[in-house]
Amino acid sequence: MFPDQLTKALMLPARGHFIGIDRNNRIFTFLFALFPGLLASGTSVTLVFAFLWAVISLAFKRFPFRMTPAEKIVAWCVTFYVLVTVVSVVVHSNLGVGVTYILKMVPFLAVWAVLPRLHAGVSGRLIPFLIAGAGIGMIGALVFSIVQIAFFSDRAEGGAGNAAVFGLFTVLFGSISLLNAHSDSKTERVIAILGFACGMVCAFLSGTRSAWLVMPVNFAVLYWYLRGQSLPSLTNAAKVVGTVLIVAVIAVASLKVTERYHALESDFTHLDQSQDNVNSLKARLMLWSAGAKVFLQSPLIGHGPQNRMSTVNEALNLPPEKQMTFTHVHNGFLNAAVDGGILGILGVLALLVAPIVGARKKGPGPGRDLATAIALLLLSSYLITGMFGIMFGHDATDAVFTYLTILICWLPGNSPFLSIPQVAQKAGVDVAALTA
Repeated sequence: MFPDQLTKALMLPARGHFIGIDRNNRIFTFLFALFPGLLASGTSVTLVFAFLWAVISLAFKRFPFRMTPAEKIVAWCVTFYVLVTVVSVVVHSNLGVGVTYILKMVPFLAVWAVLPRLHAGVSGRLIPFLIAGAGIGMIGALVFSIVQIAFFSDRAEGGAGNAAVFGLFTVLFGSISLLNAHSDSKTERVIAILGFACGMVCAFLSGTRSAWLVMPVNFAVLYWYLRGQSLPSLTNAAKVVGTVLIVAVIAVASLKVTERYHALESDFTHLDQSQDNVNSLKARLMLWSAGAKVFLQSPLIGHGPQNRMSTVNEALNLPPEKQMTFTHVHNGFLNAAVDGGILGILGVLALLVAPIVGARKKGPGPGRDLATAIALLLLSSYLITGMFGIMFGHDATDAVFTYLTILICWLPGNSPFLSIPQVAQKAGVDVAALTA
């Protein structure tokens, strides 16, 4: 049975120094994949603890500091973003407030310690837990969303506490779930399809229109990856279930798309009204206009993240009671431009390109194809949603981007695709390798 195989794959049947490290890596990856739709803050908390424990372990030489040249390039891309943010805080006023933004950079630095920790385990064993965990997490997220929609809110937020962040995570992890569609395990294939369908339904229930724009791009990425795999033939039962899922997704999508389309139509018709009636669209246009104006005032080094909204509100010239209460300007690049000027934009670009570099700087093989697919799904999800909302600066979005980038770098290019049952079968071999 699949639960027994999952337990055997997670819990290596022996004790030992490196066995414990590898076992914890597996458990952490599986839990991390579950969190985004169910308890988004859990991603940042667990990553920070994993980072700190990895630093302590490195200090006591429990495992060697080992990174490939390609991994170091990725780590420096991420670090460049961190350094730019720190500098933009330090060189501007309100440094006391800016300390919070410096602390938000801690999860990104995990790449320097967590990657060597992953290398202390068995190569190629973690990705099956990420993909299966993503599917199971999306199934749970749909249950969570239905309860929210039925009793508490018009838009599903899952465990993210924010509909936009929830929309980003569900479209991303729902897409990652489908990467198991060619698994040799029937249970994994069912979880993959259900997780994908549930993720898409959750994205629609979140009402996050930018997440809907991600879907066609992610579908293209999934088609590119899966067309090169040996997909199992569909039984009549599978065809019926698949048809039902497609109809269900389309039904939910039509309801939410219609609702959000009318909301957008209403926003357009009210654009010319006074500032007493600031709807979602008008607020974004005002933020983008003011953000561009603020950027041009200091195009090289920006104004610092701690002064972001105060300078934007100053540019809007609104009375105190009418000032924007958002924490960001609803565009990741413009946000970076206001914070750090041109350097800030370069920092975000370096961060976004990091997973692609990590995926393509590998030797050819199944691992590189899988890493490339995950990297493209990650990039498209963050880039498209980030053009209309938050990209970085939220604890959960930062943590998810960082750990997925770490996994993309860590996966060997020649690593074969493995299912959970196959990993379970190799438990004894893995123990022997770790104790050798």
